[in-house]
Amino acid sequence: MSAKPPYVVQPTVPATSPDRSATLIFLHGYGDDAEGIPLGLAQQFQFYNKAQYLKWVLPNAPRNQEAMTQAWYIPKALPNAMKPRVPGEADEADAADDEEGILKSVAVLDDLVEQEIKSGTPPERILVGGFSQGCAISLVWGLTGRLRNKVGGVMCLSGYLPLRDRIEALRKENPVEDAVTAKKWFYVHGTTDMLIPTKLFVQGNEELMKWVDRDDIDGHLYPGLGHSTGAAELRDMLAFFNRVIPE
Repeated sequence: MSAKPPYVVQPTVPATSPDRSATLIFLHGYGDDAEGIPLGLAQQFQFYNKAQYLKWVLPNAPRNQEAMTQAWYIPKALPNAMKPRVPGEADEADAADDEEGILKSVAVLDDLVEQEIKSGTPPERILVGGFSQGCAISLVWGLTGRLRNKVGGVMCLSGYLPLRDRIEALRKENPVEDAVTAKKWFYVHGTTDMLIPTKLFVQGNEELMKWVDRDDIDGHLYPGLGHSTGAAELRDMLAFFNRVIPE
């Protein structure tokens, strides 16, 4: 089944000039849609008159028949400290990632970035990001996507990096010209996230630093934050906007 068109939240205050326009393409998580957490984030920023020049493009994942819900790819079970391992039983966390589904979603992001560039938004003022499963897609896209070196930054909330063992090969399969300036990364997580353990966030950061300069990663671990968003996270998101795509 094809996905619904992206939900687009237009700026509340026009950019001072065309070259100051900016767009955030932000993907929702597993079982959610564009009108869930992504729209909620956009509305919070606009309600408090923050980043009013920013256009939000919020894509919808297609309904996955196997998962019976909206999904960017078929997730595998993740290691969870609350769930003890049973001796002799296979660990689902060791199963292969859904590479086909992940790469299809990476291609969706490339198409959306391309559309924004064609519409006149300066590439360096485009951000790509997501929450949970949307974060996972954004991380893979930021390292392997066709247009990964065009954008200004990648924003990754409460997610992990899948296809870790495939990143190097995928980068070689999709070579791109070096960027004029290195894009910036915002990768954050909550310490009490019961769906995606903190150790996967730490592991994702370690993997990311194989390809990205540590100084280009704005990372935060929020005490007491679960698999959700919070005030401190929004504050840091705004600081990232102001630094990477200033008004």
